[in-house]
Amino acid sequence: MFKELWKWLVSAAVISTTCIILVACGEIASHKQPAKQLPRMALPSIQVRALYPGADVMTVLNAVVPPLKDSIFRYARNMDHMSYTASSDGSLIINIYFNPDINMDLAGVNISNIVSITSGLLPSPVVQAGITVDRQYEPLVMAVDLYSEDAGHYNQAFLTNYAATRIIPEIRRVPGISHLITFNGNKDSLMRIFLNKGHMAASNLTLKEALAVVPAKELEAVTEILYKNSKQPFDYIIKCKSEHNQLVKYGNKIIRTNVNTVVRLRDVAAKIEFGPFRYGNFTRINGKPGINIVVMQFADSNYNGIQIAVKKLMETASIKFPAGIKHSILCNPKDSLYISVE
Repeated sequence: MFKELWKWLVSAAVISTTCIILVACGEIASHKQPAKQLPRMALPSIQVRALYPGADVMTVLNAVVPPLKDSIFRYARNMDHMSYTASSDGSLIINIYFNPDINMDLAGVNISNIVSITSGLLPSPVVQAGITVDRQYEPLVMAVDLYSEDAGHYNQAFLTNYAATRIIPEIRRVPGISHLITFNGNKDSLMRIFLNKGHMAASNLTLKEALAVVPAKELEAVTEILYKNSKQPFDYIIKCKSEHNQLVKYGNKIIRTNVNTVVRLRDVAAKIEFGPFRYGNFTRINGKPGINIVVMQFADSNYNGIQIAVKKLMETASIKFPAGIKHSILCNPKDSLYISVE
């Protein structure tokens, strides 16, 4: 009997010691977990907007993009990466993303000075139209759906007006919200051509040569992403108006003909795809008419506090919704963040 008691005491001691070791290891692991394994939060950014009235994409790419892009890439301090988009309406949007610990006031002054110095190299219509430099507040807090279960009485136009007058003004009053983005209508679809810079370099091709095969009237926009401290080549993205059945035709377009070789668009494209004008532009919720309200925050505001406030606001507002109008939270990044950490 004494031996049995002794075995039981030894077993209990081993189990207790093991539990203590496991708990201690877990505590150490929680403190030693590399930060790189955690989800990366959105970077603070500044947006530069320019307009060349009456110009097409090629004119913007040739006359406006190079001076601004090169100066910002060279002289912007603490920049992580930048992207620019030249569009068929003569507009140019440059987004500059900075390291998380950047002083945004100083960064804004730095970019404004760069743009001011570079303006002398730009066409006079661009300078006359004005170049704006604005702080951007990229973090997305959540997206709110508003939809109708009775399409006969409450269509998308009604929902858009109802949100504009009853809901959006209230959400904008929540402290920490920078702006809202509302998606409330379908737009034309676009073809996207992702040009691989590595393949282009191997064929000694330039962006200008690749764009030459796209009819000017169909060219909608061109986007490029440039990383400050990375050798990773990023693709150009060409957006053009076309039909879904034109994918093969565009891929077969000849860019250059040599003595024994033919270089087609598909040879230097990472992919060619047909898709919506703007991804994330949903206009139907569960097959019913609806709109989406995307909530964006200031970079240094209380992320969790905004989510709680907006959710409570929508719960209160829903009490006065007309019969058949419903709402839901389409996207809540906080939930995904918690899940990924767990």
